[in-house]
Amino acid sequence: MHTIDTHLGKNFYHNVMSRIESPTMAWHRGEHTATPNDETPAYYGSFSSLVFKKDVGPLNDLFDVTLSILLMAVDQQNKLLKDLHRIRIGLITRTPEPIVHSAHRDMEQAHTTGLYYLNQSDGDTIIYNEQQFSEQYSIMNRVSPNANKWINFDGTHFHSSTTPVNHEKRMVITYNYETN
Repeated sequence: MHTIDTHLGKNFYHNVMSRIESPTMAWHRGEHTATPNDETPAYYGSFSSLVFKKDVGPLNDLFDVTLSILLMAVDQQNKLLKDLHRIRIGLITRTPEPIVHSAHRDMEQAHTTGLYYLNQSDGDTIIYNEQQFSEQYSIMNRVSPNANKWINFDGTHFHSSTTPVNHEKRMVITYNYETN
């Protein structure tokens, strides 16, 4: 796992936040946050905005700014971006108690998963040791969302998001990509 605690400069970060928190931002509500395997009680839904999908291309005007965030992270690791599969912005709202969403992989093929945390929040990301479906997962890493923080990890590992309890929302940009 690779972590960058303060990824963007103040001005770039402010620009990203003002665009994502704009009243014109298009959010779509999903019944499930991770997968249809999520249980269906209250609070399992969340909001998202799909920015890029490989087979379609850019899907909104946030593509350039979100791609720049990824390119900076890849550059800081002295790697080259080989392939981009998806960019998705997710927003999970506060719940009365923490809900850990279903363990999942964003895609089946080998890739890297990058997470850029937009705001300070609780609602950890849990990365598991397992790379195959399991009835029980063991925790490899647990990452707390801090504003302007980047992490990336081997995307073949199952992982889960957790709902915030002490903060109004948890906002993360998720990247699925490959590097050389």
